Amino acid sequence: MPYGSQFRYSSKKSPISVQKITQRFNYKHKDAHMHHLTEILLVSSQSEGEIFNNGNRRKIKTPALILHRAGSYHYIDTFDSLDEGYSCHCIYFNEQFVKQIPESLLHSDRLLCDDCLILELTPEQCKGLERYTELLEEDGENPDPERALFLLMLILGEVYRLLPITAPIRLNTPNDYIFDVVQYLIQHFNESLTTGEIAARFHVSVSKINADFHRITNQTLKEFYHHLRMMRAEDLLIAQPDAPISDIAYRCGFSSESYFIQSFQKSTGMTPNAYRKEHCK
Repeated sequence: MPYGSQFRYSSKKSPISVQKITQRFNYKHKDAHMHHLTEILLVSSQSEGEIFNNGNRRKIKTPALILHRAGSYHYIDTFDSLDEGYSCHCIYFNEQFVKQIPESLLHSDRLLCDDCLILELTPEQCKGLERYTELLEEDGENPDPERALFLLMLILGEVYRLLPITAPIRLNTPNDYIFDVVQYLIQHFNESLTTGEIAARFHVSVSKINADFHRITNQTLKEFYHHLRMMRAEDLLIAQPDAPISDIAYRCGFSSESYFIQSFQKSTGMTPNAYRKEHCK
């Protein structure tokens, strides 16, 4: 399956959420995603991996803490044993939530200024951070905001303390407008837009937007646009099992039911009716 075909745009709504993953197997490209929240990933297993963020790649050793800024397109690819996988803690929080922390304690100019901040940790340093993440996880995926804010402040404070000790890795890209392009495509996925129209809206040339978009997402605008439509079609087929295929085709931006069926089958390997039957059992 080609790179990018497993892209998922995540739009988590909670101001902060946590998740513990105790066994995440070796994968490549499947979980490439972006969302409106800053993401902290604390990988506690001793392993190796590759971080991808907005077209930048960096091989790292774990345990490590990885902080992805909101709006960055990212994933982590491990190349350790398939049998072992790795253990990690995920924390997601939005910008307004973290702004409740005083700047003297937040240090946003050092911690939240990069597309991706990576700290390779010793097992002891990792355990120190895990104490706080485990307390967050006690409340489930949506912890109490006041308690969560206090624990997040402790986590960021500890990360700030480790900066001069760990020689942090910082990944950045100059093409921040691509996130706005993605947002625009998500909002208008069912419209007939040309690359020229999209480029004009963002005041760049067709060649520049194509090059920048592909470098960040490893997909063309056309591929991404088509994939958004397929994602929406998959959702509608399951959420509305009695809706006519022609109606779903139209709502996903297809003028022809037959072309929609052909495109859907090429994308998923199944016809819309077969996909619905398989997932609505």
